[in-house]
Amino acid sequence: MIALAIVMTVVLVAIVIAASLLVRSARADATAAQQRADQARDELRTALEKHQRALAERGKAAARSSRSTFDGHVAENAFPYAADHGYHPKDIVHVGGNIDFLVFDGLFEVRQGTRKPEDLTIVLADVKYGSSALTREQRAVLAAMNDGRTRGEYWKAREDNGHLVYQPRTQPALLWAEKIVKDSRRGPADGLEKTSATREGALDTETPG
Repeated sequence: MIALAIVMTVVLVAIVIAASLLVRSARADATAAQQRADQARDELRTALEKHQRALAERGKAAARSSRSTFDGHVAENAFPYAADHGYHPKDIVHVGGNIDFLVFDGLFEVRQGTRKPEDLTIVLADVKYGSSALTREQRAVLAAMNDGRTRGEYWKAREDNGHLVYQPRTQPALLWAEKIVKDSRRGPADGLEKTSATREGALDTETPG
């Protein structure tokens, strides 16, 4: 009986020790899990704060961009009526695209008979607001204008079998059309086989419209 009691006591002690170890291990695991959960929560809170700050900055940037775009449109639309450039508002035509405005400087006075036609000046004008700058294409257009690489063309449209046909009436347009035809190697285009005398006669006798 004594031996059995001793064995039972040893077994109970072993069970108690094992249970204690299991409890201690479980507590350690729970503590580690809680630490990991706290770390994950902190990381999530930090990520959310960064995301909210990024959204706020993006909103501010979008607002600044929208305001800048709006201010640019206002400055562009007000340009014809500004006194700084010295042009008559009726001489300014909005073009858009690569260049904002085409200015026929003096055309209003020519129309009124107070200025000679030969005093008319053609101006390309673009409006930028704030820190905006000319694009590469806009610089190229203005450089071509300022370097004198310009020309005036006159084309006459007519109907031919239900199709519109455009015939050049000025020498620059004739030379340009002939160059296109030569480069395309498709032979002379319709209306380009006329002699110089015929072309000049058409230019002299053609009426506007």
